[in-house]
Amino acid sequence: MIENAFRVALRGDAMFRKGDRVLVAVSGGSDSTALLALFARARRDLGVDLHVAHLDHGWRGEASARDAEFVRRLARRFRVPVTFGHVDPATWRRAGLRMAGRRQSSREARARTLRRRFLKATAVKVGAQRIALGHTLDDQAESFLMRLLRGSGRRGLGGIHPVVDGLFIRPLLGLRRSELRAWLRARGLRWREDATNRDLSLTRNRVRRRLLPLLERQFNPKAAEVLARTADILRDEEAWLEPMTTAAYEAAVSERSKGVAIDREQLRAMPLALRRRVVRLAIARMRGHLRGVDKWHVDWVLHVMSSRCGNEQAVLPEGLWVERDGPDLVFEVRQPAAEVQEVLREGSLPAPGDFELGAFRLTARLASPGEGLPKPGARVALLDADLVKEPLLVRSRRPGDRFHPQGAPGSRRLKSFLIDRKVPVDERGRIPLVLTGERIAWVVGHRIDDRFKITPATRQVLVLTKETR
Repeated sequence: MIENAFRVALRGDAMFRKGDRVLVAVSGGSDSTALLALFARARRDLGVDLHVAHLDHGWRGEASARDAEFVRRLARRFRVPVTFGHVDPATWRRAGLRMAGRRQSSREARARTLRRRFLKATAVKVGAQRIALGHTLDDQAESFLMRLLRGSGRRGLGGIHPVVDGLFIRPLLGLRRSELRAWLRARGLRWREDATNRDLSLTRNRVRRRLLPLLERQFNPKAAEVLARTADILRDEEAWLEPMTTAAYEAAVSERSKGVAIDREQLRAMPLALRRRVVRLAIARMRGHLRGVDKWHVDWVLHVMSSRCGNEQAVLPEGLWVERDGPDLVFEVRQPAAEVQEVLREGSLPAPGDFELGAFRLTARLASPGEGLPKPGARVALLDADLVKEPLLVRSRRPGDRFHPQGAPGSRRLKSFLIDRKVPVDERGRIPLVLTGERIAWVVGHRIDDRFKITPATRQVLVLTKETR
């Protein structure tokens, strides 16, 4: 049953292609041990190659060394090569400084960020097309409860996704931890217990050891399954609502020199739920994220929209001002956004991999032409991977920059292109450029270079995405 459910999940969510190399993240706990064992037993039938990755976070001393040795022996048992990583104190400090002031400034959040970077870097190093993570149905239910208590909306309550960016896959999301442990015991396989999982000062551990058992004991023995199923439903509904919100936003919005303006009459004519989503999207587009934005902020903006007093304003976190200007509701940043200072730095963008841009992140992944590619637009670019040299370079514009805008008859000066696009002077230097060699491949948020577009002859697609963090 367990092995069948595992294979169904892999194929049902299109988590791999035959011939892929899968990087299996193994901590030594029961979930990741079962993940590796299941992959090892099915690899011939699936037609995949395996590689193990293990990261020592550097906070458990001798226990960490024993975990690493356990993973080494486990990988040897299944005849799978393994790559080890270690987080030193200096890296922890740098991660803490970068995340200071954000909600995710806890040690666990920093660990997730560092683990994700290690896994992506290892995938590039070993040539893996997928990274498998051992999240279970229990993790899904716990995440739902934690986000519900934190006040998350539909998107947050959608929980842990089975596939992320076409790179991270989670084939165990439909299985209970207890089922996996029983399966391991039946095959004489052991696992490591992390002592930090018993630390009740951590929110997830309190949810795991107290709240969820209470719900199952006193309210519904299938509470975890119900919560996970609800997360699945909300995630599917959010995927349906998101393009509807984007279409409504783009129909009502116009660009301003320092922000955006939404037509108040069009906004007022929308159903309240859509009105709120459009306002949240406007805030996200201006700030690059929604951290620190609650329902009352959105309702405050809607109050300004409909107030009879024409000079009311809403001042949102990070210097975002919202006020009425004639028929419009204007969103304008009056303090420097975090992105302005950081986007000017240069760096390389591996594929797969990412590059941090303050409030944003550029990500790159490889996909096949028939994989159900995202629609290209301001935040997504599709390039012919065979025409691109790696690593890509990310930088801001320079005097004399030229490129060949897709659909145009020939090359143009970047400056002239941005003028024609009515991009304000003070914003042009903030636009990231993605280069391959000396050529601009993507003017982020605007246009790709025609020479790198995908065609019917394209064998592999490079998907570039600008994500809010």
